[in-house]
Amino acid sequence: MSYLLRVSKNFNSSDLTSAELSYYAKQLLLPGIGITGQRKLKVARVLVIGAGGLGCPILQSLAGAGVGHISIVDGDDISISNLSRQWLHRYEDKGKNKAISATKRLFEINTFIKLVAHPTMLDHANARKLIKSHDLVIDATDGLDVRYLIDDVCADLDCPWIHAGLYKYKAQLTVFWDTYGASFRKLYPEPTIAPSCSETGILGAHASLIGNMQAIEAIKIITGMSIPKIGELITFDLEKNNLHRFYNPEVKPPQLHSDDFECSSEYTVSIKALQKSIISEDRFTILDIRDKKKFDENCIDNAIYYPAERILEEGLDHISTKKILLICEEGLISAMLANAMNQQSKDIFYLEGGMRAWTNELL
Repeated sequence: MSYLLRVSKNFNSSDLTSAELSYYAKQLLLPGIGITGQRKLKVARVLVIGAGGLGCPILQSLAGAGVGHISIVDGDDISISNLSRQWLHRYEDKGKNKAISATKRLFEINTFIKLVAHPTMLDHANARKLIKSHDLVIDATDGLDVRYLIDDVCADLDCPWIHAGLYKYKAQLTVFWDTYGASFRKLYPEPTIAPSCSETGILGAHASLIGNMQAIEAIKIITGMSIPKIGELITFDLEKNNLHRFYNPEVKPPQLHSDDFECSSEYTVSIKALQKSIISEDRFTILDIRDKKKFDENCIDNAIYYPAERILEEGLDHISTKKILLICEEGLISAMLANAMNQQSKDIFYLEGGMRAWTNELL
């Protein structure tokens, strides 16, 4: 599932290498991500406008998550006063363009993704061309004019964009998608005077918190892991750790596009097939990927405790046996791993229904 039609249609064409499986090992184990979600992140194209206080944590999180194409738009140069909150930049970067500096640092975080720097400000001359080539936009600016511009172009192109704003100890966050009735221009029909952070001050930790929340919304939209904050405005009192939610009843729920990816049944082993294998000479090497406590409490004879994370980080090529059977609690994680590992031409299977099905069969 994805809220982005292009991503939903194209993610299946992108495989993950063994090096990528190792890099993304922790998040691949999340039910909302898995191999399918990671492929969607890999084909996604995100435009981040601003590489400052909000932009730096957004970019770090997107790069770490594996968004395959990230474009950065920022015409500002780095000053020393930026460094306390814009953590991608360094002292030696003083005077350099922020988009170019951020691109350099992000490549050091993740070499599997494509990064493009646009050392310019977003304006009426370039906005449409830049936004059109991306799946979604993230607003990391502090200017009202550019936000109206983003809103107008995104509305015309049916493109979602993620907005956040910071003012001293106050912040707000929402997702705009005009197709479903959520629009910055509708929410703020008349421009108001809002000073920039350079005039009012900002705490780096606050910018990091809100920027990371923007990145999470982007990941939701790309993977379909949960419902993004479209039509929901969250305001924060960061000094008192309070938040309030405001809902727009006129906003329609966004469409979640289904995909046709399923774990291949050719790697499935039934309970009966495993029982026959155990008493025959054509046996599996059984790797139990559940947590150690569950393994110690109940496991199949001759099974080996083998954490899923280790499989993702190291692969299974070092195991010389011909056939390997993975067992998890319900069969979901082992199915994901078997399909991923079989991309590397290894005979790896998973137990249908997992350990729970095996235990129920024996009752």
